Amino acid sequence: MNFWSRIAAFALRKAGPDSVGSEIFSLWEDWGLTNAGVAVNSFSALQHVAVMACVSILSEDVAKLPVDVFRRLSNGGKEVATDHFLHRLLRRPNPWQTRFEFMEMMQSALVLRGNAYAAIVRNGRGTPVTLVPVHPDRVTLYEAPDGEYFYLVTRSGLHEMAVLSSLPIMIPSEDMLHVRWMASWNSLLGISRITMMRESVGLSISQEHMAARLAGTGARPGGVLMTDRKLSPEVAQRIKSDWQQKQAGWRNAGATAVLEEGLKWQPLTMTMEDAEFMENRRFQIEDIARGFRVPPHKIGLPAQGAASSMVQQDQQYLNDVIVGYCTRYALKVEDTFALDGEELFIEHDYEHVLKADIATRLAAKRTGVVGMIYTPNEARRGEGLPSVDGGDVLYQPTNVAPIGFTPAAGASQSGPGSDTTGAPGAGGDGDAGRLPGDDPAPSV
Repeated sequence: MNFWSRIAAFALRKAGPDSVGSEIFSLWEDWGLTNAGVAVNSFSALQHVAVMACVSILSEDVAKLPVDVFRRLSNGGKEVATDHFLHRLLRRPNPWQTRFEFMEMMQSALVLRGNAYAAIVRNGRGTPVTLVPVHPDRVTLYEAPDGEYFYLVTRSGLHEMAVLSSLPIMIPSEDMLHVRWMASWNSLLGISRITMMRESVGLSISQEHMAARLAGTGARPGGVLMTDRKLSPEVAQRIKSDWQQKQAGWRNAGATAVLEEGLKWQPLTMTMEDAEFMENRRFQIEDIARGFRVPPHKIGLPAQGAASSMVQQDQQYLNDVIVGYCTRYALKVEDTFALDGEELFIEHDYEHVLKADIATRLAAKRTGVVGMIYTPNEARRGEGLPSVDGGDVLYQPTNVAPIGFTPAAGASQSGPGSDTTGAPGAGGDGDAGRLPGDDPAPSV
């Protein structure tokens, strides 16, 4: 009997016989249990490899994306607002966690529980200086009659008590960064994804337990011992016990068998039931990946399609899943810290996860430079290379023009060594120091 069942049994004894069989008590008795007989919660679900892989993939992919506060420029561009307090807070949310660790903890809570909480600690001037992540299971939402709402955080450990000592027991909503997934009926709390996927996860866990028991006990024989002789019950029992002791179980895998009494080993092939069981296990793992919206190949399932198809799936995963989570964080941070989203806004850098092979990257950056998208220095910085003198100029191609366009006099050269007629132009005599438009080299 699990914890909730014991509570339900105690409540039934106190309530008397009239409550037995009521709908509310039946629901309470089965709380947390699945039809497969497995209790599923955020902790037990993480013990399943497929769930753990999906949660870690989503958490790490969001955590590794650089994020910062930007200021919109008058020319339509943007720059990092290094003078804003969020610039430092987003880079180092608190003294004991890196940005990656903080975001990984927040994202795992959001993926599993549908709610991610971080208490906001301010200095004497009211400026936020620290974000303290709190486990969702220790946060309770309270609503006031005037529409305000507060968060009761059950402090855990001396460290959390110390860092939250400046905040009241009932933390106001303006002092809590609360990111929700698919807000529930009252729009103040998110829905737990694990709760919604409970039956699928429970079925997969039960199948995993069945496979583990089969491997541990050897109840499913890989073959049979055969002989033409008639064995007495005592000999048959002795042979059975000896075989079970020396050959069954994973610890004896590969052990050498010594047969007697004319015994022969006859291996058994995989039955249709075994094959169907393995296929069902694979389907359940795919179903869990589907629930988390993680491409199956990312959790080790066989890839389907060509390599180009994998690239497209990764791009779709970024656009449909990761960008969605990042948008939740960006909008919530803007709302919590009173950014207008126009002049000051939060933005993630997705190029960190979009890096292709070096040939593809260089070809794309070359196209960007020629197409007046990047300056040479911007392209170089994208590859982690230092800037060079004269590299902040935006170049434009001169080999295309509207129909009927006639280049102005003296502007016909398209580059060192040739002009629009194909004849040698300025700089075509091998003098690399001169550029188009310079005086021609003196004749000798």
